Amino acid sequence: MKLPIETLKKIIVGSGFVQEKDFDDAAKTAIELDKEITDVLIFRGLINEETIAKLTSEHFGVSYTDIARINIPQEILSLIPEKMARVYRIVPFEKDGGKLKLAMEDPENFEALEFAKRHTGLEVIPYYSDKESIIRALGQYKKGIKEDFQKIISENLKKATKEEDLAKAAEEVPIVRILDSILSYAISEKASDVHIETQEDEVIVRFRIDGILRDIVKLSRGVEAALVARIKILSNLKIDEHRVPQDGRHKFSMEDQIVSLRISIIPGFYGENVVMRLLREGNRPQSLEELGLTGRGLEILRENITKPHGMILVTGPTGSGKTTTLYSVLNILNTIEVKICTIEDPIEYAMARVTQIQVNPKTGVEFSAGLRALMRHDPDIIMVGEIRDQETAEIAIHSALTGHLVLTTLHTNTAAGAIPRFIDMGVEDFLLASTLNVVMAQRLLRKICSNCITKYSPPDVVVKKLSKDLGISLEGQKFYKGQGCEECNHKGYRGRIGIYEVMEVSEKLRNLITQRATSEILQKEAVSEGMITMLQDGLDKVSSGLTTIEEVIRVVREN
Repeated sequence: MKLPIETLKKIIVGSGFVQEKDFDDAAKTAIELDKEITDVLIFRGLINEETIAKLTSEHFGVSYTDIARINIPQEILSLIPEKMARVYRIVPFEKDGGKLKLAMEDPENFEALEFAKRHTGLEVIPYYSDKESIIRALGQYKKGIKEDFQKIISENLKKATKEEDLAKAAEEVPIVRILDSILSYAISEKASDVHIETQEDEVIVRFRIDGILRDIVKLSRGVEAALVARIKILSNLKIDEHRVPQDGRHKFSMEDQIVSLRISIIPGFYGENVVMRLLREGNRPQSLEELGLTGRGLEILRENITKPHGMILVTGPTGSGKTTTLYSVLNILNTIEVKICTIEDPIEYAMARVTQIQVNPKTGVEFSAGLRALMRHDPDIIMVGEIRDQETAEIAIHSALTGHLVLTTLHTNTAAGAIPRFIDMGVEDFLLASTLNVVMAQRLLRKICSNCITKYSPPDVVVKKLSKDLGISLEGQKFYKGQGCEECNHKGYRGRIGIYEVMEVSEKLRNLITQRATSEILQKEAVSEGMITMLQDGLDKVSSGLTTIEEVIRVVREN
């Protein structure tokens, strides 16, 4: 359901949360870029998703529920067939005597209400929940997929034949069903990657969920050739090539959303191994606040992305969410008044009205060559997926010097560590000092499951040891953990959130850069100027009940 802009304006501006001028400016951008106005308001930090949902529920005169956070029993879900729940965008979540509580995207949908009454024979109490929450809640209909998955895999493994013609074997029903089941289960488990690894005696399928790899199922040897061939056919790769790595893409629709697969196949000792990255294209990119940026760090970043030139650098290891952060920044900056160009490897999200170039070494399109070409397209804002060499670094810095805002990433462990890394690449220190506006380091932590979170107090001896190990006092620190429930597969964690350190390059820091100061000296100066370290940001999120002290230690120490 999409409310008219005038209705939304009455709801949101009338509430006093957003000024009329800011709303009108966001509405103009939303129309120009064909985006939801609520998304633009959220990207710009003017209001959050939950507040919009609560205000909308008040407009409809019904109660609000964040249906995505509720663990709904299967007997309640079964009251409304999944097919009709998806058609009407409705989710039953509680039965109280002869009354059924129903989360709805449109509480005024008379046809949906009448269907629910007739089908259940109960009095229906409508609740409002936003579109994204409804979609996530509809996924709970797939809770039984775990049992179905094992059954489908075992049945089809028995039926799979050892066909020598790989093209023919890849089209056989058992192989198709095995791959479809793996992907369907991965989506239901919110996995970011699927790993298919060929071992000596078996084939292991693993999912990366919330940054942690988990074994899912083991397949018998003999099926892997047809399974890999099926993946190759879907991603337009050569099925008869087994000696060199291959990369491809595939896109399919599942559960009301488009899922893009980024596929990498490499030869191993016992056979080919596959990694498939799952990217859900229908999802709204998260705002900076939703990613976990808070306080002064958020203010610094917002202040600096509005500057007309200079460089904003995001650092961290692979998989720490650097690109996601840059896309969130681009969503804020993307208006009709500016030209944005990117050079990426690979392009992870398609953005309206943004010129995006894919790195392709086979055709000579490296980061440096692509960036040089982009400069002839008169951009205002440039995003470089990664600084990998001196040439790319120098072009990016000269771009920032000549009136462009440059967003890019670098692999270093801390914000301060990025400076010596640049200088080691051969970049002149005075040029670096002149262009860097902000350096931000980040990591991703697993979030405590909101369904089973509990507060606890570790023994004093443990707190003292943690304080000693971390080199910081934990006196008065609040501790939370997830007890484990069906919603989080009894892991105690569900979803991820970032921890950050945001270093604004002050005059003192610029002077230290030109003196080629070490990362330790730069870090010490930044902290003295008020920079919150990743460790402290992590502890703040522990106190807020967002993550555990074990997660902070794991991630900070790992890197």
